[in-house]
Amino acid sequence: MKEKHLRIMLVIALIGAVGVFTFASFWMNNNPDIEPNFGVTYSWLYAEQLGLDYKETYKALVHEMGVKSIRLPIYWSDIESAEGEYDWKKPDWLIDIAEDNDLKITMVVGAKVPRWPECFVPDWVEKLNTTYQQQATLSFIEETVNRYKNSSAIVRWQVENEPFFPFGECPKVDVPQITERVDLVRRLDDRPIQMTVSGELGSWIDSAEAADILGISMYRQTWNDLFGYFVYPLSPEYYYFRAKLVDGHVQQVIVSELQAEPWFNEPINTRSIADWYDAFTVEMFQENISFAREAGLSEVYLWGAEWWYALRQAGEDRLWNEAQSIFE
Repeated sequence: MKEKHLRIMLVIALIGAVGVFTFASFWMNNNPDIEPNFGVTYSWLYAEQLGLDYKETYKALVHEMGVKSIRLPIYWSDIESAEGEYDWKKPDWLIDIAEDNDLKITMVVGAKVPRWPECFVPDWVEKLNTTYQQQATLSFIEETVNRYKNSSAIVRWQVENEPFFPFGECPKVDVPQITERVDLVRRLDDRPIQMTVSGELGSWIDSAEAADILGISMYRQTWNDLFGYFVYPLSPEYYYFRAKLVDGHVQQVIVSELQAEPWFNEPINTRSIADWYDAFTVEMFQENISFAREAGLSEVYLWGAEWWYALRQAGEDRLWNEAQSIFE
């Protein structure tokens, strides 16, 4: 059912995009000429799935590449696998490195955070009814915020990841549940709240109204069963124009997820990592960077940093070197 729903949303979005693009093209002749601040999303879980040492990967991004801004998901199922028993070793280590190197961290808290399967709910929570699941989620968010709110590295909190977009293996949540989670973080700390949405599909309003900062995804080449591989027929003006439409609801709209790795249409282990390079090349990387710059948004977080390092470890360093040129 989710796949069918996504297909319907995609068709509607593509039809609507044509109209929005046409209007936006007449409405504006050019975008603001600004250079965005670039950062990355870093997933210790994804690094390990790629067979990497999550510490060495992170240190390479910080010390070799020079990354200064990082969106860091906190994986509930990794940390509280048994009720009330917490293992904070991984995020503690990552935050220590961030503090030592003056990094700016956007910490993602909640049940749905970046990387497949999107929701990282412990097994013991899945056995609870909806009311108790919400209470368990609130409890974990509170534990996380209280643990890290005194860190000088944290610049904002992201609450959930694209919570209203039906993607991933996730239980459905409603606006009151998300509002309760956001309100909890606001009571615990006064740093800005970021919410995220699909930049291509769906409404931005519900998330924008709850947030100080709205993060949008920006994907160029994707895959689904309806079309196979395809490139969204959208222009930078489309994103800029939609950002302007929510100006009155948020302080800032940023790109929280810019595609900088392949959209995998089959398991990664079906071919060697180096053989995957052709699915997302340096030229595609450069095109996406140029596209994001033309959208005129102030911050851009790249999606795929762990992938560049895995390629480099496999002897294919072109993506790593290209990314490094941006952060230098």
